Amino acid sequence: MSVSKRPGAMEDENLGQYFRLQYGERLLDLSLSPAGEEAVSSSTFIRLLEKKKEARLVHRAMEGQKETFKRKMEALTLRWEELAAKELQLKAHIQKFEQFVQENDQKRIRALKKASKERELKKQRGQELAKARQEMALLKQEDLLLSRQLQDYSIFNKYLEKVVENSEESRWAHIQNTAAKKTLLLGTIKMATLNLFQIVSKQLKETTSVPVEDTHKQLDLVRGRGTSAASPGRAEGGPEVGGASGRSPPSRPRRSSSTSRTWRTSGPS
Repeated sequence: MSVSKRPGAMEDENLGQYFRLQYGERLLDLSLSPAGEEAVSSSTFIRLLEKKKEARLVHRAMEGQKETFKRKMEALTLRWEELAAKELQLKAHIQKFEQFVQENDQKRIRALKKASKERELKKQRGQELAKARQEMALLKQEDLLLSRQLQDYSIFNKYLEKVVENSEESRWAHIQNTAAKKTLLLGTIKMATLNLFQIVSKQLKETTSVPVEDTHKQLDLVRGRGTSAASPGRAEGGPEVGGASGRSPPSRPRRSSSTSRTWRTSGPS
């Protein structure tokens, strides 16, 4: 908003225009009245007086209207200043509004960009979700297939468990049988050694206190006494003693084995 002219500059121009419009014709009649006429009638003189009176009244009216117009112009000047101040305020408000609109446009652009990114992200998440669902469906199918295979292979698992169980049982039975055989053989050897020791002691007519459980000492005594008994047998020329004791020590295990067979045969009776 702008004003082309100030109120002070318009005052004289408007005042002159006002008087010309209101009293122009009357003033023109006064200026054109015949002042140089020598013979003025009484009616003309009275008319002139009336015109002067009217002119004074017009002047007074003009002064009053001029004062009124002056007051109006002062009011208009004050109003003009108020309008100028309001114009400045309006410009400031317009500037703030334009700045506000610009900021709103920037916010709107940022919001549109954010919404676009969110739509893209939502679309991407939707694609990822669809892909994950497909993968889950494939995994479920694979799990179902593996479950069926596991169910089919469970037969072999049970079979292998039975095989392992049977093999452990057979192995344990084999160990028990082997241990029993070794124990029986050890007992047989101990009994044969004891019988041999008693026979040798009886033939030599010697009494030796040897524990029944000490098999190693019995074997040592049998070997020693067998060697000492071989020499008298050869000197006397006895066939039985020489035949029995003239053998080398390695032949004694055969005698012990025969003795053990005799013990095993006679043991149960």
